[in-house]
Amino acid sequence: MGSWAEYLIRSRAGEDLRVRLSLIPPAVEGSRVWLEVTALGAQALPFAARLLLGESGRPERAVVYALGQAPIEIPISGWEGRGPKTERLVPPRRATRVGSARVTVPAGTFDVEELRIVPTGAARRVWRSSHVPLWGLVRADGPRETVELTAYGRQGARSVFPDAQGKGSESAK
Repeated sequence: MGSWAEYLIRSRAGEDLRVRLSLIPPAVEGSRVWLEVTALGAQALPFAARLLLGESGRPERAVVYALGQAPIEIPISGWEGRGPKTERLVPPRRATRVGSARVTVPAGTFDVEELRIVPTGAARRVWRSSHVPLWGLVRADGPRETVELTAYGRQGARSVFPDAQGKGSESAK
């Protein structure tokens, strides 16, 4: 618990973006965890989202936070029923193992497994390492952007959300 990974997403057409994924300690009862995603661009307003993930990986709660604003809880009831109809689902992406490689990114040099993923349209190349927490992503190249690991840790994840103010029982006079 407390693992995190930070990435630089370089867009070929738009602004670059820094994204940090964190499993926020402490663990929540019932093997649930808070996954926090923070994004910061040169022009866009910084924001973060927290998802409380249950044992099945499905979200139980969702909270968004834009810098300077109060965090807002997003209702998730009914999320399951809002998905696309099965006949309109995008065909599954095919991942093919290309081989092993050694890749250097801002976070260091890694021995990786190289994959080729072919969704509809152009292919994407992905390099993964078991040494990188969360999904193991080290680098990804696609037709519109490149993603590179800039930093990571197996502990030390901290939330960017402000601490809760009060206990909810105070009243204004």
